Amino acid sequence: MLTQEKIFKFFSFGLIEKTDPQIQSRILLTNIFSSLGIIFFVGFAIIGLFNQLYWLSLILFTASAFTLLNTIYLIRTQRIQHAVSFLLGMMACLLLIILIHGGTISTGYLWGLTFPIIALILFGLKRGSIASLVFMLLLGIVLFGSLPFVQVDYESTFSTRYLFTYLGIYILVYTFEYLRVHNVQKLDKALEDAAFESRSRDEFISKLSHQLRTSLNNITLVSNLVSKSQLTDEQRDLINTILASTNNLVEAINNIVKVSNIDLQSVREASVSFDLSSAIENILQLFSASEYEGLDVSLEQDATLSNQVMGDPIRIKQLFLNLVENILKQGKANHQMNIQIKIFNYRETDAKLTLRFKILACLALKPAGKGREDGTKAKCKLPVPVEQLDLSIPEKFVDMLGGELVIETFENHTLFNFDLVFDKSDKKLKKGVTGLYFGVEDIRTTRKVELKDANILLVEDNLINQRIVVLSLEPLVKNIDLALNGKEALDKFGTSNYDLILMDIQMPVMDGFLATKKIREIETSSNSFTPIIAITANAMAGDREACLAVGMDDYISKPFQVDVLIDKMKALLAKSVIV
Repeated sequence: MLTQEKIFKFFSFGLIEKTDPQIQSRILLTNIFSSLGIIFFVGFAIIGLFNQLYWLSLILFTASAFTLLNTIYLIRTQRIQHAVSFLLGMMACLLLIILIHGGTISTGYLWGLTFPIIALILFGLKRGSIASLVFMLLLGIVLFGSLPFVQVDYESTFSTRYLFTYLGIYILVYTFEYLRVHNVQKLDKALEDAAFESRSRDEFISKLSHQLRTSLNNITLVSNLVSKSQLTDEQRDLINTILASTNNLVEAINNIVKVSNIDLQSVREASVSFDLSSAIENILQLFSASEYEGLDVSLEQDATLSNQVMGDPIRIKQLFLNLVENILKQGKANHQMNIQIKIFNYRETDAKLTLRFKILACLALKPAGKGREDGTKAKCKLPVPVEQLDLSIPEKFVDMLGGELVIETFENHTLFNFDLVFDKSDKKLKKGVTGLYFGVEDIRTTRKVELKDANILLVEDNLINQRIVVLSLEPLVKNIDLALNGKEALDKFGTSNYDLILMDIQMPVMDGFLATKKIREIETSSNSFTPIIAITANAMAGDREACLAVGMDDYISKPFQVDVLIDKMKALLAKSVIV
C-alpha cells in the first residue's frame, strides 16, 4: 500500500537522510513541485503537438528538460536557494508566455494563478511576497498594456477579475503560511522551554541528590564505626535506629532521582579499533555471583571472526550494561537466571562486518541440594517475562548504533536480537585472550593482590568524607594515599604504584572523569593497569554508565556500606586482569 511516508521518501530522491533537517521540507517540496511540473509540461507539450502548436510544444519540452536539470543540480549540490530561484524564474517566464499566446487549449491564462502558491511555499513569506507582487505587476502589463505581441484579446473586465482573483489567492495563501509558520515557531519555542525546564530540573535534582547523599554517607559510615565500639544495648539500639532512618532517606532519594532520564548523547561517539568480545566481557564481569545470586551468564563469539572492529566501545558497553541489568530485574525467587550472549558473523566483506547478536535469557529452577560451585546448570524452564521490561534505553542505544532490537518469546526462553554493522579493523583478534580490554597494544597480566597488602589511592576533595573513608579502610589495607582532586591524583599516580584507586567524581581543578581518562592514556603507553572504583554521590540515571564508559571498573554511590565497598575492592584486587 502506498503510504504518505513512502510518497515523501520517493520524492526525496534519497536526499532527506543526508540533509540538514532545517531545509529538508523545502527540498522535499521543491522536488514535488519540480516532478509535477515535468509531468504537466510534457503532458501539455504532447497536447500542443496534436493541436499543431509546435513552437509552444518546443517551449514546454525545453522547460521540462531545464526542470529536470535543476532537480539533478539540487540533488548533487543541495543548494536549495539557487534551485528554487531558478525554478520560480523559469516558471514565471513560461506562465507569461502561455498568457501571451493562450496556451495549448486557449485557457493557459489559468496557470498564472498558481504562481503565488508556489512562490510563497517555496520562497517563504518575505521573498515569496516580493516574487508574487512582481509577477502580478507583469500580469497587469500584459493584460492592460495593449502590447502588439499579445495574441489573445483580453477584455478589461476579464483582466480586472483575473488580477483580483490572483490577489485573493495570494492573500489566502499568505495568511495560511503565516499562521503555519507562527504555530511552528510557537511549538519550537514551547519545546525549547520544556527542554530547558527539564534540564534545569535534572540539574537541581542532581545537585540536591549529591548534597543529601554526601551527608547521609557520612552518617552511615560514622554510625557503622560507632556500632563496632563498646556500646550499651540502649546505645546500640539508638545507632541502629539512626541507620534505619538513613536507609529510608536513601530510598526516598532513589525514588526522586528516578524522574531523570539518561542522556544517551552525553558521551561523544568515537570510532576506534577494539575487541568486541573483550568489551562485552568487561561489562559482564560486573555481574558477580555474590551480587546476583543464581546468575549464569556466558558469552560466545563466532570462530570465523578474525579482526577487531572499528566503532565505539563505550556505546557497546552501555548497551549491554543496560540490557543485562533490565533482564536481571525480572528474576524470580528459587530460580536462577541463565543469560547466553552469542555473536554471529552474519555478513562479511573486505571492509565491513555485519554481526548478529542473540541474547537468550531464561529462568531455571535451582538444582536441589547443589550449589553453583559444582558447575551444575539447571535446564531452562521459563522465558523471562517481557511485559514489565523497560527496554527504552537499550532500544535507543541499538538504534544509535544503526540496528533494531527485536524481542521474541518462546516456550522456555526469551530471545533478544539485533544486527550491527562495523568497519573492519586492520588489527587481528588475540585468540584465547579474555578479560578487560582498554586498547593496549601488548598483553600483560596483572598480579593478584590481597586486600591487606594493597596500596590504595583515595581521591576525594571533601576532607570529612576523606577522613571517614580512611578510618573505615585503614585497618584493612597496607597503605592509603590521599589526593584532593584529579590533578593531584595524576601527580601521585606518576610517582607511585597503586593496586587500586577510589575516585570521586565532582572535584575542583580536575574531575574524576577526566582524571580516569588520563590515567588510562598513561597506562596505554606504559603497559600497566590499575583498577578504579568510582565513589560518588551522583546516582542519577546514566551516572553508572558514564563512569564505566570512561574506563572505571566499578561504581558505588553514596551512601554505601563499607562491607559492599570492601567486597568490590577484593573482587578487583583478586582478578588476574589482562590489559
